[in-house]
Amino acid sequence: MANWDRIAEQSNGMYVASDYQQAAYKLMMEQTIYAGDRSGRIPFELITRHLGSFRDVFEQFGMSITHNPHHGYVVAIPKHAFGARMRLEETRLALLLRRIYDDRVNALEVVDGETFVTMIDLEQDYRKYFARAMPDRADIRGLIRSLKRNGMAREIDAEDDQPFQIVIRPAITDILGETALLQLAAYGIEKDDDATEADDEVS
Repeated sequence: MANWDRIAEQSNGMYVASDYQQAAYKLMMEQTIYAGDRSGRIPFELITRHLGSFRDVFEQFGMSITHNPHHGYVVAIPKHAFGARMRLEETRLALLLRRIYDDRVNALEVVDGETFVTMIDLEQDYRKYFARAMPDRADIRGLIRSLKRNGMAREIDAEDDQPFQIVIRPAITDILGETALLQLAAYGIEKDDDATEADDEVS
């Protein structure tokens, strides 16, 4: 296990052991840390500067750490399951956002690793891929805030008369890798029982 006191000594007094512990805790709880986010710069710097030590710690919990220097983030990926438990509607939305992200990357419609989706486009794609109406916008806003917690998406003010638009963030490609996509697709697309959606979870 990492010796945080010894690692902190290498910072010449800039940081103490608890700073490294807090960085590890933040990554464990939030799954993704972006250097450009508020409160993200220092944890990102500490983790990437001592990436081997942090990887050793996370390995003990069955997790690997991926560092994407191009887009400036680190993400913790469980090796044996798809991260946190998700409700069915979160699963569907996460799947859809990953699909949209891939399409936008192929169309070169990505800026600094992020792509922007209007509510109109989201509604159209939701009906296209799931053959059902999208949840109302208040519910979608709540779902986006859930996905924000692990770095997959966030909401911003819209430039038109829409209430908000969605930013899909680059770590979605790490969090929803090929294995997770297969698990989620089987669960999120094929299930049709609306009555049980609120209680269904994916692990």
